[in-house]
Amino acid sequence: MRLSSTLLAAAATASSFASYATTESFDAKVKVQNTVVLAKGNDLDFGTIRAVADPDGNNQATLVINPEPTASPVSSRTDNVPAIISIIEQGSPASFTVSEVVPNARLSITNPTATTLSSNGQGLNEPNFTVGTWTYFITSGPNANTYYSSVAPNLTADGDGSVSFNIGATLSTASITSTEAYRDTEYTGTFLLEVAY
Repeated sequence: MRLSSTLLAAAATASSFASYATTESFDAKVKVQNTVVLAKGNDLDFGTIRAVADPDGNNQATLVINPEPTASPVSSRTDNVPAIISIIEQGSPASFTVSEVVPNARLSITNPTATTLSSNGQGLNEPNFTVGTWTYFITSGPNANTYYSSVAPNLTADGDGSVSFNIGATLSTASITSTEAYRDTEYTGTFLLEVAY
């Protein structure tokens, strides 16, 4: 069989342009960050008060800290005789900032589970305080100046992946039988707050 001159010319041309390949390795990686970065600004401060507990623990006086920065007053109280709370000095809400999250992500807040403020060296039958009815006010981001809703979470990060909010709560006098009065001291408690996608 004879090849045409055209095919022979094409074959010769192809062989004169032989290619030389080289290879190089490279790595691939991805970093997962499912946990948000949560930073505390201020602790929750119920201020300075006069407090009287119901010795039978049946009635509780309450003190509410409003999380809204422009609220006036920040603290409000309700007596339920014989339980009494009187405000000497106004308190202030806690503040937090979330950062390094997905831009425009919607986040949810889980209430703290701890409930008690106790004195250092809490004595037998000495009344304590309970904390509950947590409220949150969004202070930055797309939904700034609104209250947080746990039913339809609206804590939304901005385009840079950050958002800030305040926390308020209700302080109540003891609901236990107590023969002791509140001491002139500081009552404290440690609480854990969770923010997640």
